[in-house]
Amino acid sequence: MKFWTYQRAFRIDDISGEVRTAVTSSDMASTLFIDGVAVASDTFTWRGARLLRNNHLRHRLADGRELSVEAGYVGWWKTQIAVRVNEVLRYESQPGAKIEWPPSLGKSVGKDASLPPEELAKIEAEEARLSEQFRRNKPSLLFDIGIALLFFVVAKYSNLTTAALVSAGAGILGAVVQRITKIDLLGGLAVFGIVMSLVTAAFALAFQDDNMVKMRSTILGLLTAGLFLADGVFGGRFLGKRLVRYMPHPDTSAQRLSIGLGLMGVFMAVMNYAVAKLFSTDTWLFYTTFLDTALAMGIVFAVIKFAQPKQSEHASTAP
Repeated sequence: MKFWTYQRAFRIDDISGEVRTAVTSSDMASTLFIDGVAVASDTFTWRGARLLRNNHLRHRLADGRELSVEAGYVGWWKTQIAVRVNEVLRYESQPGAKIEWPPSLGKSVGKDASLPPEELAKIEAEEARLSEQFRRNKPSLLFDIGIALLFFVVAKYSNLTTAALVSAGAGILGAVVQRITKIDLLGGLAVFGIVMSLVTAAFALAFQDDNMVKMRSTILGLLTAGLFLADGVFGGRFLGKRLVRYMPHPDTSAQRLSIGLGLMGVFMAVMNYAVAKLFSTDTWLFYTTFLDTALAMGIVFAVIKFAQPKQSEHASTAP
């Protein structure tokens, strides 16, 4: 799947060039164009080894000089280029910036670096393991999505209380089906979805009020946020410390992680409250079914980045 194509044009003397870097789910491919004609290309393929490299493009000009271009990421969101003629730097799309992958993604290596056969074998084994893991988790993922869609549809044609009870009943039915068929319907996020359905049903039965059903995410969000913020005050010794082991960077700060997740909980709780109070039930229903999770995932990435050590901290602790 293609994510984006970055275009970086440059002009040196009478040379008019452009580098187009296409980033997909499987690779990063850069192509060098001179006067609109493709003259060189290089592709880096993701292999999951946490060893990353930039793309390097070379072209012999008509006058015999060698044009070389380095293309790669500067930060998380953009690729940049550095252009050299006979190894002399002549152009940078972001002057002074070092073209290097974010340290949290892995180690940047030179253009000629390669992996030993045993390392490649480990990578292939890991890819096979992840593929098998996804295959096993697929039923539970689909079941979790089904529960959310069921809540949405029933609420659209009846009310939130009925939708909460029907969703909870579907979750319980899923547990029964799993025991009979041995199909894993309750793994991964499905358990969380069912628990939330049961909590929503409890709110519906206790208060018999659609507004209280809407407030479920706000109330639980504030409770969860309070736990994480309290943990952050104590240095992340409890919740943060346990979550660090799942982070991509081993030096992730447990305290920052707890504080970040706590602030995220407060923000999501306030967002739910605002949508519930300021907009119609249909709008809230669309938000809580489709937008809430996407927004939370985006914030989680920001929290992970916030909790990671800065590049200067890496340099100061390096031997």
